[in-house]
Amino acid sequence: MSAKYSQFNLDSKLLELHAFSVNTRRDLHQIPEASGQEFKTTAYCQALMTELGYALTTYEGFTGFIADLTIDENLDRVAFRADMDALEMDDMTENDYRSQHDGCSHNCGHDTHMAIILTTAKFLSENKQALKHNVRFVFQMAEEDMRVPGASKMVELGCMNGVSEVYALHNDAALEYGMVKINNGIMSSYGSAWTLDVNGVSAHGSTPQKGLDAIREASRIIMDMDYIVAKRTNPFSPAVFGCGMFNGGSIPNAIPDHAQARGTIRAMDAETDKILKDSFDSIVKESEIRGFKTTMECEGYPAVINHPDAYQRVVDAARETVPADRLDPNGNPMTGSEDFSLMVNAAENQKGAMFFLGSGNKDAGICNYLHSNPYYVDDDFLLIGAQIFIHIACH
Repeated sequence: MSAKYSQFNLDSKLLELHAFSVNTRRDLHQIPEASGQEFKTTAYCQALMTELGYALTTYEGFTGFIADLTIDENLDRVAFRADMDALEMDDMTENDYRSQHDGCSHNCGHDTHMAIILTTAKFLSENKQALKHNVRFVFQMAEEDMRVPGASKMVELGCMNGVSEVYALHNDAALEYGMVKINNGIMSSYGSAWTLDVNGVSAHGSTPQKGLDAIREASRIIMDMDYIVAKRTNPFSPAVFGCGMFNGGSIPNAIPDHAQARGTIRAMDAETDKILKDSFDSIVKESEIRGFKTTMECEGYPAVINHPDAYQRVVDAARETVPADRLDPNGNPMTGSEDFSLMVNAAENQKGAMFFLGSGNKDAGICNYLHSNPYYVDDDFLLIGAQIFIHIACH
């Protein structure tokens, strides 16, 4: 066990689970699966939760599930969520527990999220007398790909039914291990993923006047959205319009009759989110006037907004766990988005909170950003996350 834990106020019984937390995370790291395809991952987590005595609720046709521990029907129920899916990227780490699935890796650290709540679940099942709430662990499918229903489907299927408050964390290897960052209020952006198809008319490259250039028109739409960000949104409220994919045409000497672009929209308040989406829709419709045919899909979810009471519960738990210099109670929200917001909004009185927990270690050369490749973490942060969740469940 790492001597680094000496600076943290970890329960002595929890420290006995060090090997369990590390081994669990490394097992899961080897079997990453894409959004909605988390079959091995689900089987692994379900087997452990069943062994620990939790009551499982599964959903036919979906990999997500919930696991309940009920100690008193008269108590409220607190939920903890972990996302299970991985990214469709090769694992470029040099660990001996690298991904065994080509083209898939836990480069967002969802393996650590699962290991943390599995460790939490093991501790609570062995120390039921300490619980002050009934607990639920939500193993969520498909967080990464907005095109695949994740939290939205699980909420629809009832994962938040009877839940009084819900919590989640996200690892961040750009922060030192054990660093807790949380904000009272907005914690992540309103976020949407969009796909735009523009259909024009093909023509020989020597007679452009006979065609409608789909690439040029799609480019116009994207450039016009940059103007919207610069001139239509409040400069004091961050707004992001991004295009990450652009494909069009098939040969160099023809006017392309089709182009497809894909990207994201992010905002830090509902008004800015609406301006971006309404403007995008209007700009795309202008293409119809120009003779093009267009289709545009834009799917997303609202911001994670930490409830004041839930925020305070996390801060209190962190103060009992980490040194004062490793708690940032006024941390800046991330411009990334999280469908955990849908679970917070579905809990009673929309009571819930998400925080970031450092998983990096600069001395060991571990300091990388989410979705980077390779993606390393310091496993010694796992028990710190579990301790914070345990404190919430037991107070």
